[in-house]
Amino acid sequence: MATFLSGCVESTGGATSESEDITIGALLPLTGDLYSIGEASQTALEVSADDINNYFSGLGSGKNVNVIVKDTESDPEMALEQLKELDEMGITLVIGPQSSNEAEAVLEYANENGITLLSTASTASSLAIPDDNLFRLVPDDTNQGLSLAKFMQEDGINTVIPMYRNDVWGNGISDEVRKSFEGLDGTVLEGVTYETENADFSAEVESLNEKVVAATSEYDAGSIAVVLCSYGEVTEIFALARNYPALSDVNWYGTDGIALNKNLINDNDAASFAATTNIKASMYGYIRENDRYKEIAPRIEEQLGRLPESYALTTYDALWIATFVDLDSIPNDDESVKRAMKTLTDSHFGISGWTILDENGDRKYWNYDIWTVTEEDGSYQWELCGKIILPYEDNMLIMQGEELGFAQ
Repeated sequence: MATFLSGCVESTGGATSESEDITIGALLPLTGDLYSIGEASQTALEVSADDINNYFSGLGSGKNVNVIVKDTESDPEMALEQLKELDEMGITLVIGPQSSNEAEAVLEYANENGITLLSTASTASSLAIPDDNLFRLVPDDTNQGLSLAKFMQEDGINTVIPMYRNDVWGNGISDEVRKSFEGLDGTVLEGVTYETENADFSAEVESLNEKVVAATSEYDAGSIAVVLCSYGEVTEIFALARNYPALSDVNWYGTDGIALNKNLINDNDAASFAATTNIKASMYGYIRENDRYKEIAPRIEEQLGRLPESYALTTYDALWIATFVDLDSIPNDDESVKRAMKTLTDSHFGISGWTILDENGDRKYWNYDIWTVTEEDGSYQWELCGKIILPYEDNMLIMQGEELGFAQ
């Protein structure tokens, strides 16, 4: 399935045609476990394309950016198939894929065929590779693992039981949390892993319950946390977990695969469990005093009809960067594209802030928002409850409650 944004594609070469059109590809999970992120990212692309074309029009330019969006279905094999379709159209500059599992699946093909990928949500530390064709406008998960570990430590957690997807992202982020938490003298017990193709997580949730019951016989329940590294299946997991009293008595933390998930707060059983356990889920964040954020983010939210994941904001920025990389680079010249990408990301300040990349082509500077689920008048919503900021490379600032007033 392909979606066309901002006009029709007049050039299959991915570069400027006689009508001066610029064609950018996008691989988004519009269905499947990552649907919530894909939906928000598509909306951000629509807003971004309108803004870019208005910019060109204001200059009196005949240029126009068009985006061809392909649905990866949150599936790595489909992501590769869709990338090949974009390649056949001559498109060599692609926003996405969004998940690390998809990025891993397409990276070899992209490297071998001169396709540049600009992912706005892939975070697996195993993909932090120098000199490849994957650039990421988000930090890798070594940072998220450390941030979440420090946040839990400040919350008084000393024992963690992980539950995670058995894939490149789930194994990677759970390992980063484990290494960082143990480095802070915390204890990480044997966790529960599950296969991503499962539709029924009953056995895994029962196993988790057994591990939590065993842990509470040795440690205080208030100092124990389950760390869940999941995508959209969080809804099924929480709906099952609510049937086990022991799982409601311990703390729950999550990662960026959960935070701001649309379906979670729309499922009463899952949302009720999330609110009861005061789930705290981390996601790459931004300083809301950014003037560009205050001008543009509300438009994305209004068009989407809900609070977008922060990866939608990096997607908005990605289209601006991709458009000018296309303009500034030599067609079909990998090195030229990489030089243009480095130059533009080093100097671009978007709604997600400065987009400077590190030696691996990943976002260099970061902070994380912590989101929780709250209930009001029978409805559930995501609410910002904490923030982790790295003002300097060796000084992490953690804020909660009233302190957040300084970082909205």
